[in-house]
Amino acid sequence: MHVWHGLKAALRKRRQARNEKILVREPIVVPQSVVTTTPDHYLSCVAIAKNEGEYLDEWIQFHLLVGISHFYIYDNGSTDQSLSILRAYEAAGIVTVVPWRPFSVWANTQNLAYAHAVSNFGSSSRWMAFFDLDEFMFPVHAASLTELLQAREQEHAICVAGVNFGTSGHVVRPTGLVTENYRRAVPMDVQRQHPKLLNVKSIVQPAQIRSIESVHWFNLKGTNKIGVNEDGEPLPRFPREDPLKLKADTVRFNHYYTRSREEFSAKVNGSNARGPQLPADAEQRWALFRQIEEFSQPDDTIQRYLPDLRDRLSAWRKEKG
Repeated sequence: MHVWHGLKAALRKRRQARNEKILVREPIVVPQSVVTTTPDHYLSCVAIAKNEGEYLDEWIQFHLLVGISHFYIYDNGSTDQSLSILRAYEAAGIVTVVPWRPFSVWANTQNLAYAHAVSNFGSSSRWMAFFDLDEFMFPVHAASLTELLQAREQEHAICVAGVNFGTSGHVVRPTGLVTENYRRAVPMDVQRQHPKLLNVKSIVQPAQIRSIESVHWFNLKGTNKIGVNEDGEPLPRFPREDPLKLKADTVRFNHYYTRSREEFSAKVNGSNARGPQLPADAEQRWALFRQIEEFSQPDDTIQRYLPDLRDRLSAWRKEKG
């Protein structure tokens, strides 16, 4: 009897793994967006968040500073102060909050959120950026992302390369801002030698999106390419296959992959927008953690924004009492 139950359990797991492989990779086709000549927002951002309340103010104010005018935040079941913080931004017309608890064990919750955003809000923006709460996207030299994109309106999607930041020696969460506390990252030339450290996030004209099957890039209308890099060079479907095309000289996102060691450990042992972390996921994340810690060097590229960021945060907090 025990053998029979064991066999049934093994077959059930095998069937589930097979189904997950099929369903997760199935593209989500989105309705055709209505193209408007005067959208409400030139550049908006779509993100999914869970229990990020300690970081929301800095993340929102930073991206307002670099040119994003509206945020669609999909709340993945937060139990901290996230919603009360977001409601203040919602009242100011800066944020749209969408409740987004997991509702399918078969599909990627984040992919579904992105598909929902494109389908329901895509016609309100000329460009939409898709990235996470531990990622800060910015132009390296231009005054804003808006300025950078206005020079690239002939493109359908810009795939922005990320630079991975480690703990910068912080075992527990320090006081102060993420952008001022974490200042050691893996240089792009080193990341190219270790392709698992390479990744992109996309800024896309939503009217050009055909379907969604990745949180990193989108299937575009009329092409098999996923977009271009910062120099306008087309990228292959899997960007890591051509690492020399992944550059962060003009536009980039800082990926604060670990924050402090304590926070990273809590994240690995918990769950995220894709669901509970499996042992294999944890092992892979710790392997990346060790690589990032080993190869990190000083990186102050984002520091030019800090004086204005502090001023914005102070003014916002004063306004809200």
